[in-house]
Amino acid sequence: MSLLLFNANQILTCKAQNKRFKRKDELSELSILDRNSIIIDAGIITEITDKVSEADFGKFDNVIDVREFSILPGLVDAHTHLVFAGSREEEFEKRTKGITYEEIARSGGGINSTVEATRKIGSEELFMVSKKRLLESISYGITTIEIKSGYSLDVANEIKMLNCIKELNELDLAECIPTFLGAHTVPNEFKQNRSNYIALILDEMLPKISQLGVAKYCDIFLEKTAFSVEESESILSKAKSVGFELKLHCDQFNSIGGVELGIKLRVKSIDHLEMITKEDISKIAETEIATVLLPGVSYFLNIPYAPARSLIDYGAIVVLATDFNPGSCMTQNLPLIMNLAAIQMKMSINETINAVTINAAYSLGLEEKIGSIEVGKQADFLILNSPNYQNLVYHFGTNHTQYTIKKGKVIYARNN
Repeated sequence: MSLLLFNANQILTCKAQNKRFKRKDELSELSILDRNSIIIDAGIITEITDKVSEADFGKFDNVIDVREFSILPGLVDAHTHLVFAGSREEEFEKRTKGITYEEIARSGGGINSTVEATRKIGSEELFMVSKKRLLESISYGITTIEIKSGYSLDVANEIKMLNCIKELNELDLAECIPTFLGAHTVPNEFKQNRSNYIALILDEMLPKISQLGVAKYCDIFLEKTAFSVEESESILSKAKSVGFELKLHCDQFNSIGGVELGIKLRVKSIDHLEMITKEDISKIAETEIATVLLPGVSYFLNIPYAPARSLIDYGAIVVLATDFNPGSCMTQNLPLIMNLAAIQMKMSINETINAVTINAAYSLGLEEKIGSIEVGKQADFLILNSPNYQNLVYHFGTNHTQYTIKKGKVIYARNN
């Protein structure tokens, strides 16, 4: 099937000079084309041209007139916890009264309250609530989304979550990238013997999940209230040995050596980094590790924002993501996250766009097929109902999506 996107007011190609990612000054470059059309065949971009006219419409199976619109690469949400059960609005109410996220976690709430709900829910019901959330993410122009497990913390239910992600991927809507996060926290039944839980991850979870092939990445929450540097190194090293690629949560509340460990293990991305030190900024900027920043968490928990400006200026590969989850960032609105990054983290509009397209694709190892609009790449697009792309970030809190297109197929269309 062929598709013509005809005569867009603007096309933001977001292509990188090195074909992989952008950093420093290049992060501000969008490579904008005015009044061009995009030709797609079998889900792949075959031509970007200003030579097509209305007289050519009959050559294509489908035509979308985009002359009043702007086109971006499909957005990539590179860090989410979309699959879960239950809700934590009561904890949010507590936080409005001054109780911190860490205090709630220490008292038995937080992640473990979601674990209890996710263990109880059946596979079919979990899939249905997760599908509804996935469709909501797609409505914001998201065409690729990383989804973590980590809200079950036992063998059977972690696999249940990962199988749910697999089923979501099989819907052939947004591409869902599965990450195993069994080391999210220590579940309540192991609080008095955390070494047994770590042994469960090492000896049962990692080998079995690797054998099933239901997760690409292994992640871990390295934090004072979660896992130590030593525990994290043990788990991630085992994960690597059984075939996982690696990610790392760290420096959200405390800087306790996570960045150094991530560099040592050559993880694909280090996420959060709200409390990263200047010394670690300079270290990570010398690597090709993506830094995934999550300003929605800072807003929702009222904690410091990651130092995006310093990371960019030093040369780090900066990515933005929602961290959509029930405890610390209950939103799927990635453009709103971009606005927060612009206002609170001093990123330019152009920098935020590259951070959710080509750099986000790189953070998931997908930069060869998505993240930019180039001939030969997958036909993933966000088409804005605006002739000026800047409205995506400027006019905050609303949905500017006219169409979301994945592999040349419309998976969301505005109905008003």
